[in-house]
Amino acid sequence: MQSITKVIKLGLVVAGSLSVMASGVIAEELPNRGPIEFSTYDINKDGFVSEKEFNDIREKRLEQKAQAGMPMKNAGNVADFSAFDTNKDGKLTEIELLKGQNKQMQNKQGNKGMMTQGMGQGNMLDFESFDLNNDGMISSKEMEESREKRMEQKASEGKMMKNVGNQPPFSDIDTNNDGNISKEEFLNHQMKQRQ
Repeated sequence: MQSITKVIKLGLVVAGSLSVMASGVIAEELPNRGPIEFSTYDINKDGFVSEKEFNDIREKRLEQKAQAGMPMKNAGNVADFSAFDTNKDGKLTEIELLKGQNKQMQNKQGNKGMMTQGMGQGNMLDFESFDLNNDGMISSKEMEESREKRMEQKASEGKMMKNVGNQPPFSDIDTNNDGNISKEEFLNHQMKQRQ
């Protein structure tokens, strides 16, 4: 009985030490700003992020920022794990995390309006990359699908899309308000962005 008690006590000491060590490592690796890398969320290094890992890292970041006197604004409005877990399997892949982070950036900055690179000054896209059905017009659905494909592609490359939150709303490009973007409207919008 005495040896079982010693083993249990030793196990608790080891578990407590590992928890403290993991907390220290997490706190050191968290950036104060911007998205957190997949490798940081994947605490147990199994190639996936569990809901617990996701929430633990977010909580540590909140604590870290509060201790530094930089409380996070709108922390209560951030998307939860389920918004990132698109296939609903209870774990995040790196692509799911990156796509979710891109969407969060887009939602966060979506109301700030178009800055200099929404559709890509310096990264100009052609009309055909948005006209998915090749009918000479871009519908709002095609615009959304094209943007989603670009986010997926960047995520699969392990990259964040720059200025994703600055993408112009469809209505800003559809100047005649007919529900479609013509090639002329598309090119006019890009010309204005270069000025």
